[in-house]
Amino acid sequence: MMQWYRFVLHYLWIAPHALLVVVSALMFIARLYKNFPIFFLYTLYETIEFLLLFVIAGIAPTHKVLYRYVFAATLAGSTALRFGIIQEIFNHLFHDYSRLETLGAIWMRWLTALLAVAAILSAFYSSGSVPDSLLSGVALLSRSVAIIQAGLLLFLFLFSHTFGLSWRSYTFGIAFGFGIFASTELAVSALHLTNLTERSKDLLDLLPTGSYHVSVLVWLGYLLAAEKPVVAATDAVPEMDQWSGELERTP
Repeated sequence: MMQWYRFVLHYLWIAPHALLVVVSALMFIARLYKNFPIFFLYTLYETIEFLLLFVIAGIAPTHKVLYRYVFAATLAGSTALRFGIIQEIFNHLFHDYSRLETLGAIWMRWLTALLAVAAILSAFYSSGSVPDSLLSGVALLSRSVAIIQAGLLLFLFLFSHTFGLSWRSYTFGIAFGFGIFASTELAVSALHLTNLTERSKDLLDLLPTGSYHVSVLVWLGYLLAAEKPVVAATDAVPEMDQWSGELERTP
C-alpha cells in the first residue's frame, strides 16, 4: 500500500474523532447537551468507540476476529444513536405541534422495529463466519438509517420554511452534517456493487471517512457560528397549526 494512502487513511480515522472531542466540549460549555442530549451522547460514544478500536488495532493487530466483533457491536450502538438523533430532530421540529409529535414518535417506533428485524434476518441468513454475518446485519441496519438521514436532509431543505426552521439553527446543522455522511455512505454502497478494480475500491473506501470528517466540521462550524443554535421553530406557522388542528379533531 502506498505511503500517502496509509497517511490519508489514518488521518481520516483519527482527525474527525479528535474534532468530536472539541464538539462535545463546546456543547457542554454552551449547555447544548440539555437541548440535544442524544446527539451529545453520540459525540461521546463515537470518541470512546474510536479509542477502543484504536487500542485493539494497536495492541492486537493479528486478532482480526476480535476487532470485527467489537466493530460490529460498537457500530450497532452508533447506528441506534443515529436513529435516536433522527427522532430528536423531529421532536424539535414538531415541538409546538403536540399531535404531530405523537404521530412522529409512533412512526419512528414502528420503523425502528422493522429495521431491527431486517438486520437480524440478514445476519441469520448470511453465509460465512459469525463475524461476517454480524457485520452484514449491522451494515444493513446502518444503510437503512443512512437512507432515513439522507431523506431527512432533503425533507428539511424542502420544508424548512414551512416549519419556520432557520438554516443557521443548530437543529439544521446537525441534520445537514448527518445528511452529508449518509448520502456519501449510500453512494459508496451503490458503487461497490459495480465492477471496480482493487485500487478503485481502496480509493472509494476513503470517501465515507472523508465525508464523516466534513460532517464533523459542519457540526463544529454550526456550533461556532449558528445564529440560533437551540430554537427549531421560532414562530407558529399557519400551515402547521392547521395540520395539527385537524389531527386534534381526528378521533
